Amino acid sequence: MDVALRATAQQIRAAMPCSIEMPAGSGKTHLVAAVAAAAVEAGERPLILTHTNAGVDALRRRLRAFGVAPSAVGLDTIASWSFALARHYPVLAGVTLKNVPDWSQSDQYYRGAAATAGAGAIRRVLRASYDFVVVDEYQDCVVQQNELVMMLHAVLPVCVLGDPLQNIFNFGQNQTVKWSTHVLPEWPALSLPTEPWRWKGHNEALGQWLVEIRDNLRAGRPIDLAKAPLTWVRDNHATAGSRACLDWAGKDGSVVAIGPWPPVCASIASRTNGAFTMMEELEGKFMLKFADRVDSGKPEVLAYATVQFARGCIAGVAAKLDNNVARKLEAGKPVDHLKREGAEEQLKLLSRLLTEPTPALVRTTLLSIGRLQGARLYRREAWRDMLQALAMVAAGSEISVREALMRTRNRTRIIGRVPERRVISRPLLIKGLEYDYAVVLGANQYKATELYVALTRARKGLAVVSKSRYLNPDVPVI
Repeated sequence: MDVALRATAQQIRAAMPCSIEMPAGSGKTHLVAAVAAAAVEAGERPLILTHTNAGVDALRRRLRAFGVAPSAVGLDTIASWSFALARHYPVLAGVTLKNVPDWSQSDQYYRGAAATAGAGAIRRVLRASYDFVVVDEYQDCVVQQNELVMMLHAVLPVCVLGDPLQNIFNFGQNQTVKWSTHVLPEWPALSLPTEPWRWKGHNEALGQWLVEIRDNLRAGRPIDLAKAPLTWVRDNHATAGSRACLDWAGKDGSVVAIGPWPPVCASIASRTNGAFTMMEELEGKFMLKFADRVDSGKPEVLAYATVQFARGCIAGVAAKLDNNVARKLEAGKPVDHLKREGAEEQLKLLSRLLTEPTPALVRTTLLSIGRLQGARLYRREAWRDMLQALAMVAAGSEISVREALMRTRNRTRIIGRVPERRVISRPLLIKGLEYDYAVVLGANQYKATELYVALTRARKGLAVVSKSRYLNPDVPVI
């Protein structure tokens, strides 16, 4: 660790309790690791909490680079740490938890952990275990997580880091903290110099521009793309987005296409014929819907769902497995008599599902459809995980396809996704990730916070597809 970084780390430690606002790509993960490393050098043991397993993994790598032993630092996601605390003290938490977490019940874990952390005996345990707490990506904290951190704040010095301009998880019942309301009154702001490290040596003009537009985004002032160090593509045709993606698909490095909605992402992935694969949300709603239909055991439901799932994952199969095939299966009628050159095997298997509605045959049928001439898989993650879940059930595991899929997705949550060179996704799923190049689709449709996240993913080159050269997102509530 160089002298300047150590000095900044020590400055942060001395300022606790404090909050630090840092833009995307400005080295926040590196700084958090440096604070922890400097503390370990001084004989202290920090607790670092973040939101994702990918974030934990990134911090663990940085700590290893600083020579910090894993045992010297408490490092976990807020959800996992809360689950462990609540499970070990069920009476204090007011809830008895199973050994395996169900992340859809995370709010229960946060409330249980907050109640536990407020107990006098546990406060003494916390003080004996840690010297201070650092919470990363604090703008992503929901109010239940904030209540837990407030309990920790009453026991230990706390530093929270984040960027309110990246607060994109505030929707529906998922109410995230507001920086001005929840953060600054409790943790005074510590101002540090901003350096766009992500773009250093790659595209420094882009990095500087992304720092400069932050004030405009906060104030609701228009962003002029024609004067920006990026490629602007006018969205004046239905194929403008897919053409832009294909133009950038051959770049030397990782490429992400970013769409505002799941149907947009799926449509573009299909139209690029598998050049881009679609990233799925961890809950796997698209897959779960199919799993439930397989679990129903109803032949016509299962057969129809199988052909629809295949069509939703693979470009080039709809010509053979067309709407007429789908309608007949939905009505419980076999399709093996239909004339579809090259698809005879697949039609026989789909017809068999009407009399043999089993997960094993569903898997065999999907694999067969994937071998159709001209088939180009574009939802590889959904396809791969669904086949794995079906195989688990077909092998004799006495669980539903839904349960098998949830186990598969939970494994992805823990160890991370299979790396893909070209992906298409939404800001919600790629926040915190970094790519060499990015194509932002439908840029006029984003909120200010979503737009900022999308624009800051690429370090080398950026293309923006929009109806107008001016972007006018609403003033963000942060």
